[in-house]
Amino acid sequence: MEKVELPSIFELDFYRQQQPELSHLAYEDALENYRTEGISKGHLCSHGALRGHLLDFAKKEGSILEIGPFHSPSITGENVRYMDVLSTEELFAAVKKAGHETSRVPEIHYVAPKGGFDMVDRKFAAVFSGHCIEHQPDLIRHFQGVSGVLEDGGRYYIACPDRRYCFDHYLPETAVVDILAAYHAQRRVHSARSFLAQRLHRSHNDAARHWAGDHGAPDGQNYRDLKEELFVDLPGDEAYHDAHAWQFTPTSFFEIINFLHEAGFIDFSVERVYHTRFATQEFTAVLRKGQVDLDRSEVFVDQTPEKSVVAGIKSKSESLQAEIETLKENLQAEIEARDKQIETLNSQKSADDKLIEHLSGELRGIHASRSWAVTRPLRKLSAQFGAGRTR
Repeated sequence: MEKVELPSIFELDFYRQQQPELSHLAYEDALENYRTEGISKGHLCSHGALRGHLLDFAKKEGSILEIGPFHSPSITGENVRYMDVLSTEELFAAVKKAGHETSRVPEIHYVAPKGGFDMVDRKFAAVFSGHCIEHQPDLIRHFQGVSGVLEDGGRYYIACPDRRYCFDHYLPETAVVDILAAYHAQRRVHSARSFLAQRLHRSHNDAARHWAGDHGAPDGQNYRDLKEELFVDLPGDEAYHDAHAWQFTPTSFFEIINFLHEAGFIDFSVERVYHTRFATQEFTAVLRKGQVDLDRSEVFVDQTPEKSVVAGIKSKSESLQAEIETLKENLQAEIEARDKQIETLNSQKSADDKLIEHLSGELRGIHASRSWAVTRPLRKLSAQFGAGRTR
């Protein structure tokens, strides 16, 4: 079966429709505009960045497994099955307790309290998870499990929170070494670090406020006695308690998946990663089971500094270069002045040497003359009488 063609990571007409002032730009110029300005401003450049639109492509794949639907599945239909850490009854109770509408709570076909896939008894053409991967205690094991229930060439459709625009804002991006450490430890529940990170650094979850630069204060500032309260009722390893284990941006997610694939830990290749949209907190991605023969530029748009930043760097560079040139000119002028001074001193020294040599020659001549010898007694007598007058 031929695979469904996904939306391009940059659709020129769509981008120009969203930004009418750029309608005059050709493809390369529009793409450069998106790299330098559009990404940081959350501009839409592809239908793939819209979760609902991207999932229209997933629905065409055939059989689908949705992980973690909670109270409102993203995909519905006869060809969809659902997987969650809670059973249908447990999920219904949890949704009700959270104050959400329960009418759309789906039947859970596969219950995985600790995130495994052993109970899944069939293969699917596609898997979808929305805000799920960041909850996995062992991310590599999760990807391996998803791959195990996918057909060859199957796709994993993902919606993932961007740490910059959710309550993870104050937490750093996940390092691949931490993912590898969790895999090595075969972690089944979250580490104390994940819970402590939330207690100390959790922020508000209003995406629009984050986009506006209002990140609020981290929860750690709300403790009356941090030392006494921080570790109270901290979950242990005996049971699964939910938390965010990983924090991503589109760029860090793209790089981490590439690393894990190239190192042989997972058999997923990046097929698309779309950047986060303005006033939202999620980005979308599609991974493909097996090798994807696509260039980097076809699966991800790398961000470059904004034009204003580039202009500032260029201006500073030019200013520094001008200062260097001025210093070089001043130094050269000083060197030339010193060279002339040295030349003058050398010339004067040469003249003085010649004068000394001339006078020394004359003096030697006087000493060698006959008159000098004849007048020697007179000079001696004069010196004696002169000495006597001074007494």
